[in-house]
Amino acid sequence: MNLKKILTVSVLAAVFVLIGVYARVNVVTSPAGQYQKIDYGANMPVDFPTDIPIGEGVKVEQSYGLNYTGQKQLTIVFLSAKTTEENYAIYVDFLEKQKWNISNKYASSTISSLYGTKGNYDINVTIHEDEQSPSILSQVSISVLKKP
Repeated sequence: MNLKKILTVSVLAAVFVLIGVYARVNVVTSPAGQYQKIDYGANMPVDFPTDIPIGEGVKVEQSYGLNYTGQKQLTIVFLSAKTTEENYAIYVDFLEKQKWNISNKYASSTISSLYGTKGNYDINVTIHEDEQSPSILSQVSISVLKKP
């Protein structure tokens, strides 16, 4: 599968998360067999990279994996007490310090995103304003794709 298709699937997955469409099935294989989706629910996937900052005491709202032939994407979604701008700054700083090649940046007060690559990994971070309560200011979605 080429990078454009993978990026499209990643962005679509993030969009579905942002509008609140959640899979209720544990394992789903696409009709054409291109990928398998594993829903981890509110649990952190065991093999999600541990060096990516998610904040202390953060509760994962949703997580899932997409397994492609020779590739694997893991996505987590969590609510944050930090603003969209604060989270954006955290992830820009993290990616730069960890020497990720950031190829796409978008920042605003209501939605921000970052896309980067490092070795055989791609990362997509999407942050949007989500003022559900005084203690929740944003929602963060992080997708990591491991390529061969």
